[in-house]
Amino acid sequence: MAHAIADKSKLLSAANTALPVGAGRMASLALLALGGITIALTILGAVLGDDTAKKVALASFHVGFLVTLGLALGSMILVMILHQVNAGWSATIRRQLENVMSMIPVCLVFFLPVAILAPMIFHWMDPHYTDGDVVYAAKASFLNKPFFYVRAVIYFGAWLYFSQRLYRLSIGQDSDGDRWRSAKARKMSSYGLLIMALTTAFAAFDWMMSLDYHWFSTMFGVYFFAGFIGVATSLCALILIILRRAGVMEGLVTQEHLHDLGKLMFGFVVFWAYIGFSQYFLIWYGNIPEETMWFQVRRTDGWMPYSVALAFGRFVIPFVVLMARPARRNPMILATVAIWLLAFNALDLFWVVRPTVHTPDGHSIMFGWLDAVAILGPVCIFFGLLVRKIASNPVVPVNDPRMDEGIAHKNYV
Repeated sequence: MAHAIADKSKLLSAANTALPVGAGRMASLALLALGGITIALTILGAVLGDDTAKKVALASFHVGFLVTLGLALGSMILVMILHQVNAGWSATIRRQLENVMSMIPVCLVFFLPVAILAPMIFHWMDPHYTDGDVVYAAKASFLNKPFFYVRAVIYFGAWLYFSQRLYRLSIGQDSDGDRWRSAKARKMSSYGLLIMALTTAFAAFDWMMSLDYHWFSTMFGVYFFAGFIGVATSLCALILIILRRAGVMEGLVTQEHLHDLGKLMFGFVVFWAYIGFSQYFLIWYGNIPEETMWFQVRRTDGWMPYSVALAFGRFVIPFVVLMARPARRNPMILATVAIWLLAFNALDLFWVVRPTVHTPDGHSIMFGWLDAVAILGPVCIFFGLLVRKIASNPVVPVNDPRMDEGIAHKNYV
């Protein structure tokens, strides 16, 4: 028993649970600088370009915002699930999910330009566009500016409350070791998961589906959920692998924990594909013009290669790679697949948002430099600030009451 306590004391020592002072500073500064430069280029391209260029810049910035929001919300939902099911194995990995979810205030800052300039890309906000449109008339009680902004306030209000409250409970436990903080987090997660399910689904309806307000899909909220919780798991695995290579978390995050994260990545790859295919199949079979046109747009004007790339890159390739048990236990393979999935999640959101922007004569605009810089801006700033957040606190919740179970975790399948 004394030997086990000594081993645990060594594993949870400051040298193994905290990064050196100044760690990640250069990476953070580089990311923040790149983010600032790309946002400046986005603004410059929008100001000097025509109305179409302005719409392209805002739509792609919106994609960048959604990428960061999905990572933060997915991480928060995972934290709530792990608390709610009392998952002891996750004690050593949960802090990195908490770091990502704590970035919700940054996502709010990214949302502000989209909210202010929303009429440029949300066609239902333009009375000239909707004049005489019977489809909009049927949806006007929901799709109107005041209610749109009220809902946004509700969404971010809930997300800010849960993310900051859960984060403070975890960080506070590092200092005082109060076991009741874990109980409070678990209780909060019980009703928080229901609120998160509703707010994230309606946010997906508001900020993505309503870009083409004629289109509708009752599965779209689940499609968004499946995507962002999968990439949140991927980002967590990637961060843990990088931290292990940096010389911390030795014995705290093992091959067993990475294997579990690999299984979750594999599961959500399949879940995303299942929801995406089911949505497509039901719309194709129903053959309702307002529904099928959304997919038809993504089969024409050069969008078909993106659709094919998404099917193979977001499902087929990671499915084949992660199916094998040895691959899920190999840090290099897992890190590569994690980066791959993060990139294809961005492509997925781009594929959803950007085809709604077109020239005055109705033609789509393909991917260009303005899209690249507009997406990179918020993403680089998000990751630059995340690096600082990771380095500012212990990399594991050192006084979590389930730490013993997390350290001893072993896979048998």
